[in-house]
Amino acid sequence: MITSRRFQVALLLLFASSELASAQSVECKKTETQAECHARLKCRDDEELEQCQQRLRKERAGANDRDDEDRDWYDRDDRDDRGDRNDRDDRNEARDRRGRDGEGRGRRGRDRRDGRGSGRGRHRDSGRGFQANKTFGLGLELGEPTGLNGKYFVSDTGALDFGVGYIYSHYYYGDGVHLYLDYLWHPASLASNASFELPFYIGVGGRFWDFEYCDRNLCDYGGSAIGLRVPIGLSFDFNNAPLDIFLQVVPVFDFITGDYYDRFRDRSHFGADFSVGLRFWFK
Repeated sequence: MITSRRFQVALLLLFASSELASAQSVECKKTETQAECHARLKCRDDEELEQCQQRLRKERAGANDRDDEDRDWYDRDDRDDRGDRNDRDDRNEARDRRGRDGEGRGRRGRDRRDGRGSGRGRHRDSGRGFQANKTFGLGLELGEPTGLNGKYFVSDTGALDFGVGYIYSHYYYGDGVHLYLDYLWHPASLASNASFELPFYIGVGGRFWDFEYCDRNLCDYGGSAIGLRVPIGLSFDFNNAPLDIFLQVVPVFDFITGDYYDRFRDRSHFGADFSVGLRFWFK
């Protein structure tokens, strides 16, 4: 469009130049007679030479005015066309920018939604905080007690921890079945990189312990305890595998019942359990 209009302007300028040359030729040449000039200018038969020249000059002036109007029209139209094109470019650029912003927000939204539930995505820390992106793990625990352990995250930093097992010759009591349930809070991550994270946790929970003990070589005495637990530990999380290793110390305060209390009148007991474990995370 712009190229064709420029071509039109060139033609108009060329035509104006030819008209200007023609206007100059209205005057008679020094080498021609008035009759020859009258014939060359194609004057009418009833016109005098001077009248013919005046008429031709007016016609030439009117043609030049029309050329100026045509050039002004082209300039305005060209400016309007450039303005429309710039407006279209601005609208396209704004639309592309909104598209890129929307795509970026969509990716961030998907990242936040996908933050949890990926066993191999593992955890990402916020500053020195901790956020879990997995849900349920199950494994083995060794120590006090020894048995099965499970952990279920109910929020980014909170989890239920539970276990069933045995305590062997614990304190001055004997063997016994042990059940517990804790709520763990993960307030900070002590170390974090692409392959490993070290969250610290503390919690509170309860336990039930049914034990046996020996007295004067007779080992069929029994007792039970209902206790309060305060687990404190570290979890070694592997970012490239759905595994973690934990170690913890658990202060406990027990209330004793059964044969042991009847014999020794030992109503309560304060102690500390220690255990390590390995869990596999299913999701």
